[in-house]
Amino acid sequence: MQVDLTTHLGAVGRATSTGWPGLDELLGGGLRSGTLMAVSGAAGSGRTSVALALAYLAARRRAGVIVAGAAIDPTEIVARLAARALHREHPDAPTSYGEIWSGQAWTDDASRRHIADAIDTVMKKVGSHLHLLRGSGLATTQALADCVAQQWARSDRVVLVVDDVEGFVVAADPGGARAGLSSALDGRITQIGYELRRLAEQGVCVIATVLEPHLRWLSPAATLNLELDSRHPLPTTPDDRLQKLGARTLALKVTKNRLGRTGEVPLSFVPGAATLEEAPAARRD
Repeated sequence: MQVDLTTHLGAVGRATSTGWPGLDELLGGGLRSGTLMAVSGAAGSGRTSVALALAYLAARRRAGVIVAGAAIDPTEIVARLAARALHREHPDAPTSYGEIWSGQAWTDDASRRHIADAIDTVMKKVGSHLHLLRGSGLATTQALADCVAQQWARSDRVVLVVDDVEGFVVAADPGGARAGLSSALDGRITQIGYELRRLAEQGVCVIATVLEPHLRWLSPAATLNLELDSRHPLPTTPDDRLQKLGARTLALKVTKNRLGRTGEVPLSFVPGAATLEEAPAARRD
């Protein structure tokens, strides 16, 4: 492949802050165009929550953001974002995002009003910058490329989140996945990884979530590996509210970084409230 260096030298764009100072420091300022970030962890570890938090914060900073996945539920995404806004405005609220998603929280007049206000807040902050793409039946990554092209017409920075690469693989090759052909599945993950890398090289920051056992197949194409390590629940509060919402700490470990250093960023995670914040005293190598 021939590359004209004069079109690349000195053309590094500004980074988009992740909202987490410790991670920004490791990433040289934040999310950068041209990178593929693999976020891995066990099932239920918070991979989607981390990716969605990064997407939301990038959209808040006026980047054009696309969240895509074969099994993504737009209603759930809105419920998560509404829960985040709700708990930031009303820290004592007991409502979980699951109750918003299922409609249970809408039966109470007081909570219904607060939830409606939270959704309105989300729409005002990111409504024109955050876009959802349900990848049902995707055979290639062309649909992603088309969405990226549309965003270039609206924004000078584009972030693409592909949630659960495995689901994308199953949508692309359902026969092979159902037949249990693990080697074909692994090879397809690697193939999609390089397709996403090519999208990144067009000037996009790509964030892809993957289950921990499959990271090694996505990693060759990735610029960055961020591995999630679940920690113990946070200390019990007087009203036990955080425990009921599943509060715990996470370690976000940067284990591969072509941009610079590796290290660890502790996060406080409250799944039911859909909130993630950097914990004090982040440790970095």
